[in-house]
Amino acid sequence: MVVKINAKFIVMGILMIVLLAGIVNASRQALEFSDVDVKVGSKTDKGLKNGETISDEAEPGDAAEFRIEVKNNYTSAENLDIENIQITVRIESIDDGDDLEEEASDFDLRPGSDKRATLRFQVPLEVDEDDFDVIIEAEGEDENGTDQNIRMTLKLEVDKESHRLILTRNTLTPAEISCSRKNVQAGVGVLNIGSEDEENVNIHILNQDLGVDIKEDIGELEADPLEETSKFSKAYSFNVPADTEAGSYPVIIRALYDDDRRKAEETVTLTVSDCSTAKPQPTAAASEKKEELDLSSAPQNAGTAGYAVQQIPPGTTISTEGFGGSGFAVAAIIAVIIAVVVGIILLIVSLVARRS
Repeated sequence: MVVKINAKFIVMGILMIVLLAGIVNASRQALEFSDVDVKVGSKTDKGLKNGETISDEAEPGDAAEFRIEVKNNYTSAENLDIENIQITVRIESIDDGDDLEEEASDFDLRPGSDKRATLRFQVPLEVDEDDFDVIIEAEGEDENGTDQNIRMTLKLEVDKESHRLILTRNTLTPAEISCSRKNVQAGVGVLNIGSEDEENVNIHILNQDLGVDIKEDIGELEADPLEETSKFSKAYSFNVPADTEAGSYPVIIRALYDDDRRKAEETVTLTVSDCSTAKPQPTAAASEKKEELDLSSAPQNAGTAGYAVQQIPPGTTISTEGFGGSGFAVAAIIAVIIAVVVGIILLIVSLVARRS
């Protein structure tokens, strides 16, 4: 009797263990980060783990690339896909207190498979020298409806050079000139992205062939991100000599600083084209109008010596009709009327003469 009872308990225990194992398998976290690499500037830090600091420091304007690989750890026996996996990378408070965030396109993973997503950022030019949290998250759902959520945190350090100015604007307006060669505008923008204030910053715009040599001391640019005192912008005007030959002319835009030991420099091209002096060809409509005016103003042939030639006013339309036209008929009628009148007069004269 005791043996039978024990056997029942053993069978029930086995069934409970199998059931609990199924529940555990159905709800376990099977999504994991299998590899995380970060490239800052030109250097790559591989195999990063949660809580670590990225070894390469970022500078203002640097590119930061995050290569995130995730894996579905379900076995082939469990045979559960993880679907709609979304990878997100967020750098907190780096952009004037705001986050920078990027998301990869979602995807599915079969049991035992992995996939990599690459997300890219650019460190703002105007940024504080500080450490920033990088949050990496991956979210999905398996075929049993269990949420699969994983998260890791890294540290990104932003470091600055002591002295560094960059040109944020270097333009020519217009960039191509021809007949009009006055008032070419050179746009210049300068930003201090270093950690030290810069005094006696000098702007220099030059091209010897064009006779351009503009200089200005713009004073101090402070090392305060997002402050107007850290930046400069202005448009300078110059004229190009009228006898300048056609061609491309490199114009140097330069900012000198740190007692003229350092410079930020860019080259922009001004294209000079020949000024065409040829008269424009008349259009077909203009040619027809000119021919009509010439015809109207030309003197008409009198046909008989001694008769005055009447000038036809401009714009008068000249038409020519044959003898069978309406003009000839009118002339014939007038001739008949004149003949009748002359005949009557002659008859009256004859009757008066007889009576006398």
